[in-house]
Amino acid sequence: MPRIMAQAENDATIRAALAHPMSFARGILRDDPWDTQREILTAVAEHPRVAVKACHNSSKTFLAAESLLWWITHFRDGIVVSTAPSDRQVEKLLWGEVHKAMARSVFPYPSANLTELRLGLGNYAIGFSTDKRDQGVRFQGFHSPNLLIIIDEAPGINADVWQAIEGIRAGGNVHLLALGNPTIAGGPFHDAFTANREGWRTFTIDAFDTPNFGRLKRLAGGSKDRPVASAPAVEAAMLELLRVLPAEHHAITYSSRPYLIRVQWARERLREWGCASPLWQSRVRGQFPTQAEDALISLAWLEAARAREAAETTEKICVGIDVAEAGEDETVMTFRQGPRILRSLTWPGREAQHEALAALLPHKGRIEVVNYDAIGVGAYFAENIEAAGFNVQPIRVSESPRDKEKFSNLKAELYWGLRMRFEAGDVAGLVDERAISQLATIRYSYNARGQLVIESKEDASKRWVKSPDRAEAIMLAFADREPGILKYYEQEVHRSQDAQSRGLSEPEPLEDDMTRIYEETLRELQQRDEK
Repeated sequence: MPRIMAQAENDATIRAALAHPMSFARGILRDDPWDTQREILTAVAEHPRVAVKACHNSSKTFLAAESLLWWITHFRDGIVVSTAPSDRQVEKLLWGEVHKAMARSVFPYPSANLTELRLGLGNYAIGFSTDKRDQGVRFQGFHSPNLLIIIDEAPGINADVWQAIEGIRAGGNVHLLALGNPTIAGGPFHDAFTANREGWRTFTIDAFDTPNFGRLKRLAGGSKDRPVASAPAVEAAMLELLRVLPAEHHAITYSSRPYLIRVQWARERLREWGCASPLWQSRVRGQFPTQAEDALISLAWLEAARAREAAETTEKICVGIDVAEAGEDETVMTFRQGPRILRSLTWPGREAQHEALAALLPHKGRIEVVNYDAIGVGAYFAENIEAAGFNVQPIRVSESPRDKEKFSNLKAELYWGLRMRFEAGDVAGLVDERAISQLATIRYSYNARGQLVIESKEDASKRWVKSPDRAEAIMLAFADREPGILKYYEQEVHRSQDAQSRGLSEPEPLEDDMTRIYEETLRELQQRDEK
């Protein structure tokens, strides 16, 4: 321990501050934790396993940083091991907050490396990611009489890492703090709040309970100074107020803690996503999404596509354009190269032909095809694009599919192909929040003939789901009508599932190549048509 800290121990005030993480946060780091934060800090000191699921911008990572510094300062032989799914998350998120907290401390800590802080022999904190092989084995090398393990972005941590952590919890004073946005309704982090809840002290940080929402809650009947309505009634009233209050209303603009989730942001997300969206449930309410069983694309697959990085490629670019129909709809153009979504451009309304062409021209030599929705108002949208020399492919999603036995129309076939790509892990670069929300809310069913049907926009609107313009543009960008493409991805998914069940890190090589699958499928479809 540094000399200045040893001297500080002679001061009763400092000793009292070091005794508990709450007094440490206030007295040493000069922070002012609010109600839920105080409860979590106390739990880290008193309970062996603490799990926190939280909304967007809830300051949970800073809370973890405070816990890290308290642990190694409080215990002379204390060690903290912190981890997250990627190097960027370890360095920029948790350890970024550690460095900020150290800068505010009343006494100086020794210089820290990017992800390491040492106070003495056997008294340190270290951070590393779990995105490399055998990281579960690496965890087994940490032993201390007083060990704190912090898992940030916990839903993305592999099961073998969780198992390794449980192994080192067998001896000593070992505490575990797991934090994350509840984006995936499955896995060890989800189990901490459900099947294994008895062994955990759990917390949920709901945006509606954070300080910036205080005035809105009081307006909705949640005041502490008078009898309150039931919690569901207050929640329903808050939702309604978010919908109807003007943007300049004091309950919307109030922000006692600017670093926390803002009411304005939640108001915008409610209008974009709707309260039935998995993104609203996880990023605003801090709840695991109750995604419908008939959801076309799992939120877990979408989150994986957000985090996935695709290698650079020389493949040609494919473009999908969904033309706005009316009202608040957008015209959306999505560029993708191989599995990677490069970017999406949006324009209000349908009159965006010239803007779309201007965006395409710089990439003319690299664009393979421009797929666009040619139904209704989109029928003539791409005339000037085709006249400029682009390979334009009009797609009428109401037409018959190639596989008439499985799908009710071309829309169902193309969307199912997109689903298979997501499930096979062949989509990357999905960073648009609104697109993720739209893709997560698309539903499917089967008609009396056993054909797959995608929910119509009219039926979706009855669930307060807006037109999925961005999802449609992505579907069109990935539209591949080659015979056998679905069978290829089905085999990819089966290979991956088989590898997971057998504990393999990589699937075994695919026996059938794409050419063979193409020829077999083409023959099958021709035989069906003849019948």
